[in-house]
Amino acid sequence: MPLGQRLPKLGGFKNPFKRVYAVVNLTGLNRFADGATIGVQDLYETGLARPGMPVKLLGAGELRRRLEVSAHAVSDRARSAVEAKGGRVTIVEEPARPRRRTARG
Repeated sequence: MPLGQRLPKLGGFKNPFKRVYAVVNLTGLNRFADGATIGVQDLYETGLARPGMPVKLLGAGELRRRLEVSAHAVSDRARSAVEAKGGRVTIVEEPARPRRRTARG
């Protein structure tokens, strides 16, 4: 059997800059009281997002309360839904990831 058929196949391209978010939909925010200020830590404590992961707010579902939400990333539909109810969305900066050192220094 030729060598090319005996060797295992390679996995392909792996993006080293890919960001993986903990996704929070609008329907999950309805558990908070009207007028509440929700930070990333509140989403971790209620179990809506996994601790340590950056949080992204998506626009799936319907929001029934006026809220002030902080997240690492927000979709356009989620932002417009929160602002339509009179709330506010704040983008939180992620801590900078350490740079990988190359062979040159």
